Amino acid sequence: MKMHARDVLKSLMFLATAASTACATGLAPPADTPMAELRDPTQLTYLFGMGDKACTITTTTSTSLDLGAPEVQVKIGAFAIDTHEVTVDQYRYCVDMEVCSEPSGYNGPNGIVDYYYTLNGDPNPKYANFPVVLLTQNQAAEYCNFRGKRLPTEFEWELVAGGPAQTRADKLLYTFLPAQKGPDVKIPSGCDKSVALGACAGNNASARAVTTSSDDVVNVGGVAVYDLAGNVMEWTASDADEAKASPTAKPISATCDWDEKWTCDDCLTCLANVKKGDPPCSTCATCSCGDSPPTQLPGSPTGTMERTGCYLPDNTPVCPRYPAKDLPVDKSWTGKNAATKRIIRGGAYVTASDSGLPASVFANCLGRSDARVVAKGPQDPPLVFVGFRCAMDLK
Repeated sequence: MKMHARDVLKSLMFLATAASTACATGLAPPADTPMAELRDPTQLTYLFGMGDKACTITTTTSTSLDLGAPEVQVKIGAFAIDTHEVTVDQYRYCVDMEVCSEPSGYNGPNGIVDYYYTLNGDPNPKYANFPVVLLTQNQAAEYCNFRGKRLPTEFEWELVAGGPAQTRADKLLYTFLPAQKGPDVKIPSGCDKSVALGACAGNNASARAVTTSSDDVVNVGGVAVYDLAGNVMEWTASDADEAKASPTAKPISATCDWDEKWTCDDCLTCLANVKKGDPPCSTCATCSCGDSPPTQLPGSPTGTMERTGCYLPDNTPVCPRYPAKDLPVDKSWTGKNAATKRIIRGGAYVTASDSGLPASVFANCLGRSDARVVAKGPQDPPLVFVGFRCAMDLK
């Protein structure tokens, strides 16, 4: 099997002296991504979702579910988010510093050969400012942690993309159509917008360097945030329990059991009784998750023991039954979750055939600010059209 020049160089580096192997510590880091801040409490409570106008969610098992929901007021804590997707050059530095692991392949979007390295093993400057792809969610989270950040939740992501709307009619569905709002906006035929979105540009769409789109931009506190509708899809930290988001979910059980897990409404009551600083579900003995043994979860801080049957407050799925009262559901960041899948948000340059998504989903949903289109496990094989950006809490 032919060995890539990059692999040869890595082998030689392994055999070099200690001084040589430590050379990465002298590398100059690329500039960190500027961040847009969201602090105004009046804009941190907004309408999440589009109710019966919502898109579908497609899982790695190729099953899709017509959500028909959610549509709910959520509130989140003050946060900042990267103005663009993490680039090849930024991620490569993390690899060279021996903190991050290599992407799963050398090629990139649109079949670009040697997206990361030239044939002689050197970093390819041509794509240095393109979005990094072919990473698992765990790798994305690892990079964000390296920069003192974290992955955004889908609630934070959607607030940035769709704005702090209080009604369906106020919500920005497509970032590149800012003059049109509401759930019934359609991408016009012959779309001529500067957006790397397959549903807009068809077979001519291609990934591009970050911050180069002139239309796929939203203004957040006077700061431009790029490529939320197109370029590449983006990992979030939020879980994707499709069953709990289903409008046909089983009735609430008095014993808190629902497919051997707790129900949406019951988990809200359960979590409301958890005191600050207590382990999740520690006081919820009546819930089946309350009896599950604490364990160290992937991506959680070392020594953090969590119950695998539980969902932590920040990533509890939003369900059709929410809210139980006329109060916003608190989706402020508080920690990790234990679901088996994670939500991927945003659109991408790919065509329907390339994406593997149903044609109806691709045409109607990809690129929408509310689209919960793809869900994959945090360690599932990565995709060439999925990247990420980072976020962080603000005091």
